[in-house]
Amino acid sequence: MATEQQHDAPAGEPGEANLSPEGTARRRFTRAGVAASGVLLTLHSQPGMACEICTTPSGYLSGGLQSFRGPQPVCAGRSPGYWKTHSWPGGTNKTQLYAKVFACNSLNTKTYGAVTQAGILETKSWDRYGIGRHLMACYLNVKAGLSTFQTVPMLQRIWNEYQAKGYYTPTAGVRWDGAKIVEYLQGTMY
Repeated sequence: MATEQQHDAPAGEPGEANLSPEGTARRRFTRAGVAASGVLLTLHSQPGMACEICTTPSGYLSGGLQSFRGPQPVCAGRSPGYWKTHSWPGGTNKTQLYAKVFACNSLNTKTYGAVTQAGILETKSWDRYGIGRHLMACYLNVKAGLSTFQTVPMLQRIWNEYQAKGYYTPTAGVRWDGAKIVEYLQGTMY
């Protein structure tokens, strides 16, 4: 029976004779939508090297749901490796101590407190998880305007709480250890 219906259908599309005018219009609209979806996906797709995270730590916990008031944030953070070999933004100083930006407690004065801002970008045996170098890279990203959703005080709060307690609390009841903090910071970079 289905074969007979296909033979009886007009030359246009199999089974279109059985469709109402609304059904035929819907089918044409669907075909046009499928054809256009590739174009829309291409227009919307992000570059392969885009940052994964473009929000504050508490926003990250909310599933990255973002509602912006004002201009959309810039999410083009660079890694510690990038900042080791490229020029730094104005108002920063490679030779100043890390502690000039990220104050160090007495437990960290001989490590983080004694290294330069450029020096912390190198892997250090005492920089567990690489938190110091990733915070410095985020600081440079903020100063360069490559990461407008982060602020220097926000980064300093992360550091201060981490060095005092061994974790950071992005929101009530949630604790990030050093590995989770670095995972978040790396997600803001490409």
